[in-house]
Amino acid sequence: MTSKQLKMQQKVSLTNLYYNRFLALRYSTAFFLFLNLYWSVFLLGSFSIAGILPVALFLLGALTAFEQVKLYRNHDNRLPYANVFFSAVFIASVFLMIVVNTSLFHFFFPFFKNTQQVLNTIMLVLSACLLISFLIIRKIKKIQRNEDRLYQKIQAYQQVIN
Repeated sequence: MTSKQLKMQQKVSLTNLYYNRFLALRYSTAFFLFLNLYWSVFLLGSFSIAGILPVALFLLGALTAFEQVKLYRNHDNRLPYANVFFSAVFIASVFLMIVVNTSLFHFFFPFFKNTQQVLNTIMLVLSACLLISFLIIRKIKKIQRNEDRLYQKIQAYQQVIN
């Protein structure tokens, strides 16, 4: 292997390591994108004005996904769209956990029966959304302060190749 090929391979490896810092964010963003897409389709199919919430979350998620695609070439630890998106998901989850137990249940979920089994399932999904968004917000803060584990591995790798 020539010196030029080795440098190129090291550069690609470094780029991939930087991009993999955001792996959990990418998967979580994809999860929430599809969750909000399906929820908005069902709400809009029911002609509910509450469809604005999942559509807004979907659009924020799309901006977050675009932001993450740009991170492959631009190694930046500032993630403004991701921070806003996951904070919005966190707030929406808390809001919906409260609303689900009121008479507004059918306003946000007109396609479900209001039974205890359905309520338990929705609360489980909302709890998972709350937990995931909380963990990702924490991860974003660590990335912004360069305190994540992968950043330290990247620094060690850079010292080895230089």
